[in-house]
Amino acid sequence: MSEQDRANALLQEGIERAKCGKLDDALRLFDDALEVAPENPVVNYNRGLARQQAGSIEAAIVAYRAATEVQPQFTEAWINLSQALKLLGRFSQALEAAERSVQLDPAEPSAWLAKGNALRGLNALAQAADSFRSGVFADPGDRLLKASLANTIRELGQVPEAIRLLRETIEAHPDFAEAHRDLAHALLLNGEYREGWIENRWRWDTESLQNAKRHQEIPEWKGQPLTSKRILLWDEQGFGDAIQFVRFVPWVAEMGAEVVLEAQPQLVRLFETVAEVGEVIPRGGALPPVDYQVSLIDLGGVFCSEVASIPNETPYVHVGKIYRPPTENRLRVGLCWAGNPCHDNDRNRSMTYETLSPLLELPQIDFVSLQIAQGDCEMSATGNLKESLGDPVDFHETARLVATLDLVITIDSSIAHLAGALGQAVWVLLPYGPDWRWMLGRDDSPWYPGTTLFRQAEPGDWSAPIREISQKITDFFAQK
Repeated sequence: MSEQDRANALLQEGIERAKCGKLDDALRLFDDALEVAPENPVVNYNRGLARQQAGSIEAAIVAYRAATEVQPQFTEAWINLSQALKLLGRFSQALEAAERSVQLDPAEPSAWLAKGNALRGLNALAQAADSFRSGVFADPGDRLLKASLANTIRELGQVPEAIRLLRETIEAHPDFAEAHRDLAHALLLNGEYREGWIENRWRWDTESLQNAKRHQEIPEWKGQPLTSKRILLWDEQGFGDAIQFVRFVPWVAEMGAEVVLEAQPQLVRLFETVAEVGEVIPRGGALPPVDYQVSLIDLGGVFCSEVASIPNETPYVHVGKIYRPPTENRLRVGLCWAGNPCHDNDRNRSMTYETLSPLLELPQIDFVSLQIAQGDCEMSATGNLKESLGDPVDFHETARLVATLDLVITIDSSIAHLAGALGQAVWVLLPYGPDWRWMLGRDDSPWYPGTTLFRQAEPGDWSAPIREISQKITDFFAQK
């Protein structure tokens, strides 16, 4: 057997092992193939695929680059390089790689998908939409391209068109769970709650939530009579979602049920203050016998068929008596400028401390950082940042600090929901394409009556809402 044949045999065997999920075996075979045929671009490309599948994104990038250096016309390697760079948030480099793939093969839909994703990461939404349209033109049946186009134009505020495209995608691909979930978000953003909640149940079939639906051995509650029954309500996804939807606990209890609430440990003490809750158990703890179970978020579909039916009386979480420091004709204002970096939309919703810093020059205000475990370097950047949340034990401790404030200014994060649930005055800075719960074209929230919304005028540009807040806070101070 020639060295070339031996390298090909090792390559093919490695590909088969990778298909079976045996990534360590596959990588060893690819390494053996590279010893026989050093710098082989096809081997390096497949090595990159296996590394990426194993979650070693940096190693995958090295392998893809090695492939393109030897074979600059390797379109697939450029596409996958772009995708890997996007995963690490290196959007400018991802765009360069994607543009190279488009130049090499303008008829390849995946090249346009990669370019659109990179542009979307750079908040160049109009250009991203154009790239996705070019991809759809190349392959009208590509479901990922069509859904990506729909989500991008939704972020551009063209919600009816996004809904139309997603319906079209679902008609062609009825089991495409991600498109159903995206349609749900577009419908809810548009205030179409009845259908939106139904479509949102498809989230459990999406790749990101596979195996995340808990307690399936217990019958699911779908509106059955609850008199003398015990029901388990459980949280899912983020802290903000749980705080937003725990408002439904009293409504379930009013139907005659004893409510057992399961939540992440950081929420237990806070949720013990919710009216009509029977028992709060940390996620994974031992459960008492129950008759039914349902996710907190799915209660929206039971109780809120339209925006006007949202139960928005606040506060619905409580902290008891607190000490409010004397302010001597000054405001105490909490600031939160960044959320969980693992959130799938954090690139749009969060900002840097420097972006928010113009607010810190405002007079007669003591600013309090509501960032968790914030560094001393930012605390010392200005004398107006008087206090920091630090590293709280749980959300109840955070809530006690929030309750001492006159106002909370925050990005779309769990702090926004916490302040809203406490009935605090809260101003929320929103990206141009907001999350569904904040809707469009309004400066108030149907979920939290004490909330004022400040929206970007252009994608990625926080200057207008920061300027608006700077002007409005003077009036707020005068009313105190």
